[in-house]
Amino acid sequence: MSGIFQSVLEWIYGWVGNYGWSVVVFTLLVRIVLLPLDIKSKKSMRAMTRVQPKVQALQKKYANDQEKLNRKLQELYRTEHVSPMAGCLPMLISLPILWFMFGAMRNLANEQTIQMILQIKETGEVPALQSWLWIKNVFQPDSFMATILPRVGDQLRMVMPVNGSAILTEANIAAAREFLATDAYAAIVASYGGNEFFLLPLNLVFFNPTLTLPNSLDSLIHHANGLFLLPIFAALSQFLMTKFTGAAAPQADDSGTQDNSAANAMNSGFMKWFFPLFSLWICAGYNAAFAIYWMAGNVIMIVQQVAVNKYFDHKDRQAAAKAEDAEIK
Repeated sequence: MSGIFQSVLEWIYGWVGNYGWSVVVFTLLVRIVLLPLDIKSKKSMRAMTRVQPKVQALQKKYANDQEKLNRKLQELYRTEHVSPMAGCLPMLISLPILWFMFGAMRNLANEQTIQMILQIKETGEVPALQSWLWIKNVFQPDSFMATILPRVGDQLRMVMPVNGSAILTEANIAAAREFLATDAYAAIVASYGGNEFFLLPLNLVFFNPTLTLPNSLDSLIHHANGLFLLPIFAALSQFLMTKFTGAAAPQADDSGTQDNSAANAMNSGFMKWFFPLFSLWICAGYNAAFAIYWMAGNVIMIVQQVAVNKYFDHKDRQAAAKAEDAEIK
């Protein structure tokens, strides 16, 4: 499945011409495909909220008879046309897509990196890099601790041969690893400020007199691959998305009894903080292209949540107005 995702992404790249923006377009297409499920999930959450008073009444009435409580709850859900598990559908589908995209971006980044290193080895020149906004190479992490090109001596330990790939072969990977340890590659990295950049953290902390702070900041801007903005944006957008998702979840009653909706679990303290911190961690250490997918997906989902909420709020107001008119008549 990761191979299919990679093929689609490369097809989009053929039209867009930039992998950073291709990831944004791909993310938008994924969210459009999943939009009907998101709408169904939101509708189910609102329906669960609407029937919560009845659910809580049943929970209190049959608190000592769990079997009868479950039977009455099922009858209530059928009568009200509510499916408690409907809220799980987007999550159950989104998570596999996330992991498939993770694999696709890993293979794509490895292919692009190996191909670039071999081209540098053959021609002595660095090909045009895939930049995106402030990021100079989307196949390196968006971080002030990441270099534009792979580091000198990097063994590419995480790069493995892939069946069917003309680039990720044992011979190509071995050749790339060998070239990374040569003086020729070190000279090319130095031309990108890599050697100066490696000393940057020490210069900033200890104010090395041989390299002034303004020059160190200049190195940070020009020689680091990114500014660590995507991991921060990914974490913030994940927090907001989790908050928006949980806002529609039915809340616990005074006795602390909760329903079984997935959205209510998402609103728990653990989930509310785990996913943003996990976003920060994975986007900080992985290539920027995947971080773009993560952040763009969160932003699009937030916009969808706001739009869908407004739509259902409008429908509820219309229903309330019709009911009021019916009472008057």
